[in-house]
Amino acid sequence: MSTRWKEVVCTNDEARKYFEDKGLSYKNINEKDIRHLIAYLSDEFDISNQTGETSVNTMDVNSKYKITTAGDGHIVSCFLTMKSHYFKDRECISFNEDGFIGFAGWADPGNLNPIKRAFLRWCDRLSEKSSS
Repeated sequence: MSTRWKEVVCTNDEARKYFEDKGLSYKNINEKDIRHLIAYLSDEFDISNQTGETSVNTMDVNSKYKITTAGDGHIVSCFLTMKSHYFKDRECISFNEDGFIGFAGWADPGNLNPIKRAFLRWCDRLSEKSSS
């Protein structure tokens, strides 16, 4: 592993378990929550780009996303993408209809770290919102 990467935040499975251990499900997520996740991702990419953690220091989340919601407003599925100077639309985080949450399957650890940090912060926020 390159020395520019910080220690790996967590594995994909650990991030999914964190979501589950917080008592969260898609029923806890609405479109406004997705916009908060995008803001967290943007913040984390800014920091990682500045510190050289990402591979090219130009990574960012796209503000547009594909979402399907249920009648009560919770998500059924949602797909967030990201961009850089050499691509414009790669998987960032996917909330698949079957409940599987995917994290940039194409990415190396340096590019995944800001995604995982944002996701974990977001899980904390959702958990606090759900308990109030």
